Amino acid sequence: MSNTEPTKVIEEDDPANEPTVNISIAEAQARAQAAADAMAQRDAAAKQQAAADAQAAQDAQDAAQRKADEARVRTQEREARAKALGTVEATDDDVEVAPPERHPNDKFLGSLGLFLIRIVLVALLGVRGIQVLWHISATSSWLSSYSIPQATLIAWLLGALLVIIALLLLVGFGTRLAGLLTAIVAIAVLVFIRWGYAPILVSGQAGFVGDWDVLVAGVGLAVFCLGSGGWAIDAAMRFNRAKRKQYQ
Repeated sequence: MSNTEPTKVIEEDDPANEPTVNISIAEAQARAQAAADAMAQRDAAAKQQAAADAQAAQDAQDAAQRKADEARVRTQEREARAKALGTVEATDDDVEVAPPERHPNDKFLGSLGLFLIRIVLVALLGVRGIQVLWHISATSSWLSSYSIPQATLIAWLLGALLVIIALLLLVGFGTRLAGLLTAIVAIAVLVFIRWGYAPILVSGQAGFVGDWDVLVAGVGLAVFCLGSGGWAIDAAMRFNRAKRKQYQ
């Protein structure tokens, strides 16, 4: 009985399997490269998003800082303005301050009466001043007849002064000064013209010489003592001064 040795089959490499192996390796490498590229893209996108988020956060922080700086500057400006103006912050125990009391002459009846007096003086002095300036030669001759020196110059000054006084009385500005000037002019006319060269009482003449000038002088002194009344620029300025003094 003979022993039969097992037959060894020696398989040789099949050339037909080599392309399949190569394709599989190349495919795996391509997939790995694609995965790596995708991961790199995801990492790049994540980095870009993170950078954008960081920039947005920085911008928001900068905007908040700017708003805080602007608010601080406005607060400092308000404090400086309040310090310069002398204003005081309102408190719970603050009470409303009533407006200052008007002078009796600034109320309705007083204002009406003084306004009418001013209008009468404006009519008398304004017309007389315009007549003096319009007929300057006749006025200078009239003054010369009473031995007034520099009659032409005095005539111009007198006419201009009467017109200026009338304008001041009309608007109620510098009313006391205008009343005082009215009285001075009227008294000067009485002393140097009316009563200087003729008797005061004239036979057959009603009243006395210079009675018109006496009336004007008296009204001028009354305006000087009483003021303008409430319907005037002086009254508005006086009321504003009283209000500022009260609120200080």
